[in-house]
Amino acid sequence: MDGIWIGVIIVGSLTVAFGPILYLLPSRKDRRLAALRAQARRLGLTVELKSVRNPGAAAKERVTAGGRPREPMHASARYALTLNRMPGAASPWRLLRSARDWIADEGTELPVEWLAELRPLIETLPDDVVAVDFGGRSVGCYWLERSPSAADAVAEIKSALEAIGKQVATLSMNAEAR
Repeated sequence: MDGIWIGVIIVGSLTVAFGPILYLLPSRKDRRLAALRAQARRLGLTVELKSVRNPGAAAKERVTAGGRPREPMHASARYALTLNRMPGAASPWRLLRSARDWIADEGTELPVEWLAELRPLIETLPDDVVAVDFGGRSVGCYWLERSPSAADAVAEIKSALEAIGKQVATLSMNAEAR
């Protein structure tokens, strides 16, 4: 009988000693995200955690329990590609994925013809990309990082962002020439 109690005490002591250490170990999801982001950095992309407006949110997400309106947001990672010097002076813009299409974010003045030119390039991004933006020195996408083939998606994101950056440069030069 004493041996059982000694065993219980030993197991309890080990649990108390190693429990917090095991709690601090990264989960499988954390390791997957760290690997994705490391791959992105190796490819020359920068990654930062950012929130972006969610225009396709359900009505219950737009109002608090107390009845006050709120702005629903997507918690995402912004994968960005720094661009070489951009010709012209293209204005910053952000496009958001709505339930049906890509729409310009509030305060964004993107010419309609630019959206038509950029849409085929944006459509090559993974389905869980919720926004695309251009800030003058970089082009980026806001990704939820849920794609089943996420490892392949990082290279696809880089290719798409390069193509979008080139198209913005071309559109900017054409607009400046007019």
